[in-house]
Amino acid sequence: MIFDGLILMVVGMLVVYFFLIIMNTIIKMLSASFREHALQEEKMILDEAEAKRRKKREKEMKKAIIAASPSADEASRMTAVITAAVHAHASR
Repeated sequence: MIFDGLILMVVGMLVVYFFLIIMNTIIKMLSASFREHALQEEKMILDEAEAKRRKKREKEMKKAIIAASPSADEASRMTAVITAAVHAHASR
């Protein structure tokens, strides 16, 4: 009775072991056969991410340039302030 249980246990463990070996072999073969496709897809994803980053960077640069350049109203105010400061300094 115990001997039959041990035989059943060993047979079950061997079946699982061989199943795992076969599954591992199949996974390695599939990985090798689809490696080129995976590399192309990874490259495509990286290119898309780089394009998004580049586009975002260009948009931020445009915003920075627009923010850095004074508007016409602000430029006229600054001219008036500078003129008043120069006049005040000269009249001392």
